Amino acid sequence: MVGAGLAGLHAAMLLEEQGLEVQVIEGRRRVGGRVYTLMNVPGGVEAGGEVIGASYGRMIEAARKLKLELHSPKTLAPPTDWMYHIGGQAIRKDEWPTHRANPLSGDDRRILPHQLLQTLMYRDAPLRGRSLDAWLTPEFARWDIPATDYLRAKGHSAETIRLAGIVVHTDRLANTSALHEMRRYHVGDSSRGNLKPGQMEGLQVRGGNSRMPEAMARSLRRPVALGKAAWSIESGTDGAIVRCTDDTDLRARFAVVSMPMPRLRDVLFQPTLPEPLASAVREIEYGLSIQVHMRLREPYWDKDGLPPGMWTDTGIERFTPLDRGPDGGISSVIAFINGAEARRFAFMSDTQCFEYVTAVAARIRPSTRGQLELLTIQSCARDPFGAGDWVYWQPGQIVRFGNHLREGLPHVVFCGEHTAIMQRGMEGAFESGERAALDVLERI
Repeated sequence: MVGAGLAGLHAAMLLEEQGLEVQVIEGRRRVGGRVYTLMNVPGGVEAGGEVIGASYGRMIEAARKLKLELHSPKTLAPPTDWMYHIGGQAIRKDEWPTHRANPLSGDDRRILPHQLLQTLMYRDAPLRGRSLDAWLTPEFARWDIPATDYLRAKGHSAETIRLAGIVVHTDRLANTSALHEMRRYHVGDSSRGNLKPGQMEGLQVRGGNSRMPEAMARSLRRPVALGKAAWSIESGTDGAIVRCTDDTDLRARFAVVSMPMPRLRDVLFQPTLPEPLASAVREIEYGLSIQVHMRLREPYWDKDGLPPGMWTDTGIERFTPLDRGPDGGISSVIAFINGAEARRFAFMSDTQCFEYVTAVAARIRPSTRGQLELLTIQSCARDPFGAGDWVYWQPGQIVRFGNHLREGLPHVVFCGEHTAIMQRGMEGAFESGERAALDVLERI
């Protein structure tokens, strides 16, 4: 088992339940992959994999088996309304519908800037009401086009499309498949549809979501081998050989590989991967983001009377206090930058990231000056074993590759969130691990 994220660990647990011997290896010095609770940030903020949705049946069942407590945190959103900073202007929520910076018309003027992308991409989406695997069927191939083309076809202006694309979980709307965006909201909509009366939309593991992969790893008969990275995987006539960077070779009947797609480019496969899987590995990317976590000295919003959180069209995008403290109070501040804007930070040290964020914040909101100190920088793309937040599909890639990511070699099986069909995120990882385990069992 190559990779100790949720997908690999779930597959390992299922295979052990069926009596197979399993060894999980992981290049990092921890388990969990993109599920990572930042315990050095007050309140234990989730770096990724934050919400356990109502439809996350596999994950919820795993928590029950492992005796992990799930709870509904007070809030998973910013603790206050945003102050929008657009075109150099500070705009309150109640000012937006009539503000001259608002490019929409009619009832759409009431759509707040941070709601634009989801609303415009999904309200008329042909996927609505369809099964969760419909996105892979030929019927919907015509929507595998740039998201910007879809929005233009709906009659939206260039400025509306620009605002909708300020915070994206891909790269840019112009190189994001409209079908990918529709599917993203379709899965979330399905999860909300499973809510029971009074049930919270999002759950977390008590003590941090990292407790989940840690408990999964402890449940295995063999300890996960940490700090053991695979650089070569061979599918032979009667089994697989995984060669690691520490000059050790592991031999097994099957290798189940859950590494992110861009990291697979660095692995030597023998024989080479079949087409079109090989092209998918070369071409598919993950969305980029960076989180700058900061300690707050004094509440800057008390000085200017504006809402604490900011949603901006500047290089810091979202900037908001987090109320993750034990008493529900403000525990830290995060600047969360997604998509193309996150690329600039690849050329900065952690200190330079912090200096840039605080300089921009002070320019657009002087009350923040001198009120922040760096806690930590989090970016899955900076992790040598990561690749970004999650897989995203560029225009045309769903048609070309969508039905081929679950292919492999005779003794090599692939899993990971990127191979899931019905779900995304953490439950997508569980789904893929289950499918990989069943694949191995069927071959045996």
